[in-house]
Amino acid sequence: MGKMIVCKIFTFEAAHNLPNYDGPCCNQHGHSYKLEVSVSGPIQDVGSEKGMIVDFSKLKAYIQKNIIDVYDHTNLNESFDDNPTAEKLLYKIVDTIGAMNGLITKLERVRLWETATSYAEWTAY
Repeated sequence: MGKMIVCKIFTFEAAHNLPNYDGPCCNQHGHSYKLEVSVSGPIQDVGSEKGMIVDFSKLKAYIQKNIIDVYDHTNLNESFDDNPTAEKLLYKIVDTIGAMNGLITKLERVRLWETATSYAEWTAY
């Protein structure tokens, strides 16, 4: 029958530079990041979340508080010891989402778009 996966998309703005990079990204610059969070689990059959895998508003509130509000309009270099790449930021985000304890059954995929044509992706498979 397959697997049901739901996805919520978020956006935030942040600046960084890659001091260890030999190219233009060694200079301070900003990105309009897009974050896609995909989760799976059983469809609830009782309660206020009946028919849902997860209440989108609960997922949104958690991601907003623990990720978007933390990184939006910041200098990412202040949160990392060295090159704050999309890949390193994505691992921090995945670790944060993994601590959601009971809100989601399984984190399936997280994509972090750094530009309109470039993203880093973490998958559970």
